Amino acid sequence: MKLPGLLITLVTLTFTSQSSEVLFSDDFSSGELESNWILYGDPLPRILDSLGLTPPCFNNNGDSMYGSGVVSREIFLIYEGIGVKCDMYMSCSERGTWVTALLSFITPGYRDDRTRNDYQIALIDYSYSGELDWGCPHRQGILKFSSFQDYNNQTIITHYHQNRYLNDWHSYSLEITEGRRVHYFIDDSLVLISPVPIPDTIEHVRIQLGNRSSNWGIALHDNLVVYRP
Repeated sequence: MKLPGLLITLVTLTFTSQSSEVLFSDDFSSGELESNWILYGDPLPRILDSLGLTPPCFNNNGDSMYGSGVVSREIFLIYEGIGVKCDMYMSCSERGTWVTALLSFITPGYRDDRTRNDYQIALIDYSYSGELDWGCPHRQGILKFSSFQDYNNQTIITHYHQNRYLNDWHSYSLEITEGRRVHYFIDDSLVLISPVPIPDTIEHVRIQLGNRSSNWGIALHDNLVVYRP
């Protein structure tokens, strides 16, 4: 089920949640990914020593068709709520497309859209659609917010022409509250709340970073924190 886009200015509340309990964090300064993350895709993601907030950072390094990324090795209990916050950077040539930075809660077995027993529970991603995107050109910076109710009901809310987030680092957050609605934050401001809660049958999640890349641009992630709101 796709809902029409909502104006992002409808919600301007400041993010005041305190990370009272940090469950996991990674600034990618270890120089390797395999200890904390399960890698997928071809080419595989990598760490970039020269870029970041501050360097190094995670580069999904995907291709323009299927994407690449990582899934947290640790599985987190939703319990009475859970949050994840990550700095993300996305840049793309004006004509280009197929570059996406993504932050997602997933069920533990999810790896891609072909897995029918597992799925993305909630995500926020930022992508670029220039004139080379033959399907829907000239929509430029695109923000997508998604939450899952069941296999036949996934709420997707999309905002087009969001160019103010290009070419700079911004903070993106997802919180599943005690009431199981998903709260979406950008730069510590609440921009959206999912219209319906996620199923109470979902008890455990992993974290996913990544998505597509191309020669037209780059998508980076840094300073990830998983916390109990």
